[in-house]
Amino acid sequence: MKRILIAFSIISLLASCADEPKENNKETDESLSFSSRTIEKSLDNCTPEEGECTFISLTFPVAEKGEGKVEKINKAIQDFLRNTIDYQEEGGKESPEELVENFIANYKETAMEFPEYNLPWEATINGKIIYRDQNVICLQFNTDMFTGGAHGYRSIDYLNFDPDSGKNLNSGDIFTEKFEAFVEKDFRKKQDIPENSNINSTGMLFENDQFHLPKNIGITEDKVILHYNAYEIAPYASGNFILTYPRAEIEEFIKISGSKTQV
Repeated sequence: MKRILIAFSIISLLASCADEPKENNKETDESLSFSSRTIEKSLDNCTPEEGECTFISLTFPVAEKGEGKVEKINKAIQDFLRNTIDYQEEGGKESPEELVENFIANYKETAMEFPEYNLPWEATINGKIIYRDQNVICLQFNTDMFTGGAHGYRSIDYLNFDPDSGKNLNSGDIFTEKFEAFVEKDFRKKQDIPENSNINSTGMLFENDQFHLPKNIGITEDKVILHYNAYEIAPYASGNFILTYPRAEIEEFIKISGSKTQV
């Protein structure tokens, strides 16, 4: 009888151990993950590679699993797409599919109202995850758009998220208060702006004559990118302003840090 009980105990123990990986896999399966989605449409099914063609192409990450945070992250991504493509509609609620349809419809309406208007519209947004660790997820969006006018619109934008809550992180969440003064000093030096003069004394367009960090902050495993797009702090002709710092050199200013995980 004792042997039977011992054998039964061993079998039960082995069965319990065999079940553990399944539980661990379940936890992994339910963790935050991402897929990539692309939505495209062209006028009358034209092909951009074959010549003039009005078209739009949106490629962007989609958060999956992870209760609560998924909704926050996907909403922030869709808000970015909406504000970039349909920038005249503040507070709009169009889905990415509706944005694509409206882009083509708006072109048709403009072409009908102004028959002499024959320049095709183009819009391409390509978004992807460029870095991820336990404290931050960094997304980069490359935008190239033309909807008439003297020139098109091109930008690089970043969105940073807290993996635990899904919160969209701003510069205050990422850096200490002293970082802005550090960057301003470096910016003035690189742009030949005297230390004691107005930050706009050489033609910059900082709001309220006060230096500020850009809204677009890129984070990778080994560097931090501060990206001012055209128009943000200077006339269009001045182009973009980009400051790049090795993370090791500005570690004292960074609030978030961690080990890289699989992107």
